[in-house]
Amino acid sequence: MGNEIVLKKMINAMGADKGRNLMSEILAKMGLNELRTANERFLFGSELIRRGGVGKLIGQAIAMQARLHGATG
Repeated sequence: MGNEIVLKKMINAMGADKGRNLMSEILAKMGLNELRTANERFLFGSELIRRGGVGKLIGQAIAMQARLHGATG
């Protein structure tokens, strides 16, 4: 589960423009160009959770999937 799957989840829930923009914004805040590890995906999901709204729901799914793939958060 890398950028593609995370981005697909965001686009499905938020629309293409908002999903891409938010992903870019959060990656920049994290100092990353892409999500390579389960821990990075967990941190990304956690940031979405903090923002609330629909992002919270997507973030919970991403964080849970990252935990299942070994993230220690």
